[in-house]
Amino acid sequence: MQWRNSQHGYGAAVQLVHWLSVLLVALAWVLGTVGEDLPRGSTRDLGEFIHVFAGELIAILLVVRIGWRLIDPPPPPESTPLGSLGDIAAKVVHVALYALLAAVIVLGVATQFADGHALSLLGIVDIASPWIKDKGFAHNMKEIHESLANGLIILATIHASSALIHHFVFRDRTLRRMAPGFSKAR
Repeated sequence: MQWRNSQHGYGAAVQLVHWLSVLLVALAWVLGTVGEDLPRGSTRDLGEFIHVFAGELIAILLVVRIGWRLIDPPPPPESTPLGSLGDIAAKVVHVALYALLAAVIVLGVATQFADGHALSLLGIVDIASPWIKDKGFAHNMKEIHESLANGLIILATIHASSALIHHFVFRDRTLRRMAPGFSKAR
């Protein structure tokens, strides 16, 4: 197992962070989408706790991923019929994914604080809200948080669909380079 990226694929570290992020984003999105439909009380409270906890883990993984990308650049893009236009589109999508992840996290924290709630950092320590509870502001923050989260899911779906197109239509290694156990295959 190779932890660092190579010319042929992403290393195990990037693959692990990528797929953990995918799972956590999906979990957080589902809980954020159906959370208010959960029965009031301990079930809904647990759903909210897991939603926030997943968001905090996503934030940590985002910082790790960006830091890792700075010290271990990704492999060069596969050549495709799309040429440099495809490479530019891929870079734009990656930057947009990172930006949306960050924005959703920041707005989630803002929503928590605007509701007058403390932010529990991984269930270890609480950070009191620096703001007075403001239902209108909290509602607006929540709406933006949800809209950006939905946009993130849409963009992530486009990203995943593009990987599948690369695999099944262009028949290149783009998808295999991020798939555990396949990055060494040529």
